[in-house]
Amino acid sequence: MSDIVQSAWWIIYYLDKDWEPKYLLIKRHALSWKIEWVAPKGKIQIWEKVEEAALREVSEECWIPIKSLRLRQKIWMTSLRSTETKKGRLDKDVTYFLMKYEGDPKDIKLIDWEGYIWIYKRANIQEVLRLLYYEDIRELIRKSYLNIREEKKHRSVQQDFLKKLG
Repeated sequence: MSDIVQSAWWIIYYLDKDWEPKYLLIKRHALSWKIEWVAPKGKIQIWEKVEEAALREVSEECWIPIKSLRLRQKIWMTSLRSTETKKGRLDKDVTYFLMKYEGDPKDIKLIDWEGYIWIYKRANIQEVLRLLYYEDIRELIRKSYLNIREEKKHRSVQQDFLKKLG
């Protein structure tokens, strides 16, 4: 039996001027060699904590400074097991994170690395749900979107309350 690879996917978003979430997607070659839109992902090294790997991988793959990223929360875990890939057996545990980019979205520069095509898109929720192939990732993004919108609503109530006090 092969070793189980530890991997992570990151749902990276930023807030536009209307506090509407936009998501970072990249194009890559799938195992089937089809080209697909995905959220950034990567392997976790044995010596790393999952959270450290999340920040390192996104910084390396998307050329985003770590100081511009905020790991919001771990949102899901799953195990993938298959003997039917072209590269052989697949034994992978995947952790999914929600990560906020707090810099200027125009500063995100992507490079050609690890078989990715490195075309990226800053997508709104409708585009994400249309472009992503994997239903489980679409569902995680739907849930993240609702959480972000709920946070906006709470922030608005809090601001209204503070205005009334002042």
